[in-house]
Amino acid sequence: MATVRRDFFLDPVDRLTEQERALMLAMLGDFVAGLAAEIAAAANSGFAMPDLAPVTAALTSSGQLDRPGLVSLMLRRADEHRIAVAFAGPGGPRALPMLSRLVGDSDPAVAAAAMALVVARGRRRDGFGQPRIELSDLDPADVAPLVHAVAAALSPSGVAEARFAAAAANIATAACPADSLDQAVASLADALVRSDRDSERLIEDSSGEGEAALAAHLIARRSGITPQAAWDHLLDAGEGGLALLARMAGLSRKAAARLIADFGSTIGTASVEDEMARFDGLEDEEVAAQLAHWRLPRDFRIARTLLGYAHG
Repeated sequence: MATVRRDFFLDPVDRLTEQERALMLAMLGDFVAGLAAEIAAAANSGFAMPDLAPVTAALTSSGQLDRPGLVSLMLRRADEHRIAVAFAGPGGPRALPMLSRLVGDSDPAVAAAAMALVVARGRRRDGFGQPRIELSDLDPADVAPLVHAVAAALSPSGVAEARFAAAAANIATAACPADSLDQAVASLADALVRSDRDSERLIEDSSGEGEAALAAHLIARRSGITPQAAWDHLLDAGEGGLALLARMAGLSRKAAARLIADFGSTIGTASVEDEMARFDGLEDEEVAAQLAHWRLPRDFRIARTLLGYAHG
C-alpha cells in the first residue's frame, strides 16, 4: 500500500512516460545480458549461461541497479531516442543529414569526429533500432560496482567465485570513458568549435534536425555551462528552461525561436508563444545570475539546492 500511495500521488510531470519506461527496461536488460556474457567468457568457467531474468530480478530487488548515474544515463538515452524518432517522422529513424554532411566535411578533424560519432551510435542500437548502453558510457564511479554486482549474481558458489571476481576486476579496469558516446558527441562539438564556424548557425542546424545531444554540447560551449546542465534545460520545455537556455547562450531571437519551436513542441507542453514571451521578458540581471549559478561546480549547486537556497 505504501508503494501504491506514492505512485498514486506522484506528480504526472515527474512520472516516466510509458515509452521512456519501456526503453529503459529494454536497455537495462540488454546491458545486464551483455555484461553477463562478457564476464562468463572472461571467467573461462565453461558453465552454461543461466536464465538472466532471475539474475536481473535479484540485482533489482537488492538495489544494486538503483544507481543515480545508471538511471540518469538510461533516461537520457531514452529521451534522445524519442526526440530523434519524432524528428524522423512517420517513416521511422533515419540518418540525419547534418551528420552525413559533416562526415564529408573539408576539415579532416570535423569529418573524423563525425564518422566516429556515427560509428559509436551504430554500436548502441540493437537489431530493432532501439537504444543500448555500453560499459564505457557509465560514470567511472559506477563501473566497478555494477560489474562486480553482475559477476556476484552470476557466479556459481565455491571455487568459481574467484574466477568471476577476477574477470569482473579485469573488465572494470579495461572500461575506457574515452570510448563513451558522450565523448564522441563532445569530440565533434569541440572539432566544430575549433573550426571557427558560426556557433549560432550550428545550434540552429542541430536543433532543426533533432540532434539534441549535439545541440546541448554546442550550447554548453557557447554559454560556459556543462553539457548536462544544457541538456537539463533543453528538456525543461514548458517551465521556461528553453527560454533561459537560449538567453544564457546569447542566441538571437531568431535562433531562440528555432530552438523553442523545435524542442518545445517535441518535449514540452508550453506553446512557442509562451516560451518566447519568457525569452523576451527575462531581464539581463536575472540571466546573468542564473548563468553564474550554472557555472558553479555541480556538487556545490546540489548542496545549495538541498539546503533550500534559491538560484543566483
